Amino acid sequence: MRDFITIAAHSLRANLRHRQGLISIAVLFLGIIPVFFGMKGTLTEILTKGTWDVVGPWALNAIGLAGYLVSLLCVAFLGVLLGIGTLTQEKAKGALEALLATPIRPGAVWWGKTAGSFLPAFVAGIGVSFGVLWALNATAVVPALGRPVLPGPVAATVGVGVPLLGLGIAALVNLIGLLVANPSIASLAVVMIALAVSNVLPRLGLEFADWSFAWANAGTGLVLLATSVLLARKVLTKERIVLSAKRL
Repeated sequence: MRDFITIAAHSLRANLRHRQGLISIAVLFLGIIPVFFGMKGTLTEILTKGTWDVVGPWALNAIGLAGYLVSLLCVAFLGVLLGIGTLTQEKAKGALEALLATPIRPGAVWWGKTAGSFLPAFVAGIGVSFGVLWALNATAVVPALGRPVLPGPVAATVGVGVPLLGLGIAALVNLIGLLVANPSIASLAVVMIALAVSNVLPRLGLEFADWSFAWANAGTGLVLLATSVLLARKVLTKERIVLSAKRL
């Protein structure tokens, strides 16, 4: 446990200080701005088309979509971008080889790296996602209805579903990143997984404001996490990590 905490703390500091991490955070927040204004315009248009009984389902779905997109950007994509830059740098400088020359377990390295990239993304995702939902209510929903609207399924998606998905993605991308010569390959693979999930779930008939959508995201995250754990038990060794670093 001490090794895990030490590595997680070191990775957290390195990720937040690394130039790629700072650029990723800046790009992320710039990307959220058009999402907010786009969804604000959509909500305003929907709410002017009729009474809540008529337009309610479309408005709830728009609110759910906004929360999901912002949460996915923060928790999933930011988590990947934060971890990959420092992992590549540590491999190139031989820091991982020096670390693995100690009695530390490779599993502690993996979980420490995962925590160091996931935790800041999780904190940002919760704060920014609920902040955007509050802003949408303040600027579009309350002026039209006189009251805020935050469906329980949307809160569950933002607070539980997407974070579990992000944790599964972070675990998988850090595992692959430790085992392959170029961790950027891992980030590309996981981004493709996240894009596939974000596109497939709505096409299965799951509305963004449904409980089934929240549980589908949580279930996907748990499957990715379990898959990562099983793979780590079979393939994660000090020798493989050191060999991948030597291929750079």
